[in-house]
Amino acid sequence: MRFWVAKRPLIFGHRGASMHAPENTLSAFRLALEMGADGIELDITPSADGVPMVIHDPYLERTTSGKGDVRQLSAAEIQRYDAGVHFGSQYAGERVPTLQEVFETFRNRTRYNLDMKTFYPEDRPIVKTILRLIEQYQLTPYILISSFSLDTLRWFTEESRRLRLGVLISQYTPHMMLEEGRRWGVRYEALHPNHTLINESAMRRARQQRKKMVVWTVNDAERKRELTALGVDAIITDDPVR
Repeated sequence: MRFWVAKRPLIFGHRGASMHAPENTLSAFRLALEMGADGIELDITPSADGVPMVIHDPYLERTTSGKGDVRQLSAAEIQRYDAGVHFGSQYAGERVPTLQEVFETFRNRTRYNLDMKTFYPEDRPIVKTILRLIEQYQLTPYILISSFSLDTLRWFTEESRRLRLGVLISQYTPHMMLEEGRRWGVRYEALHPNHTLINESAMRRARQQRKKMVVWTVNDAERKRELTALGVDAIITDDPVR
């Protein structure tokens, strides 16, 4: 599979079609694909028993009916809570999915951008768990791993030379657009900056470094057109309609 499409940017549904369905749920991912997304962006946080859970926040309160620290709860405990009803009664009964459930549901029908919410040394075992799942479902060509954590990207670099990796960059860390990953012991092929950092100069630097450009989170149609004209490789959006 050719992961990158040269003639136009890939569109990734940010936590699925999260403008229209509860984020990081199977319903949101399914809707993103129905809307024409080329891929889905999803967040990975480890549970207390080492299961890759698809949830953005370290705590349950914002997106589920539960309370507590995701890392202090087992996968079974996390999945007791409703992750959909807050968005609308039609989504009542949605659960926080595991990464395996996402892979089982969508398999090779889409691309995946896994945003790793792993920042602590004790999170490292989740890397091997994720690699096993990717191998189990034969999804290596469909996967892009990204993180703000250089430690996480270093762990993936050390465990696998086959996966695509991307460095997440916020409005507060624009200097990382200029860094060379070898200094950090990280092998990566994509930069994932906030879209506000992108202009012609930034694109020129990325091309000089031979890096792909994946921008987030772009919900304004005019800004999507501007970024397309600049030549970004992928756009992450809450509203993945083409």
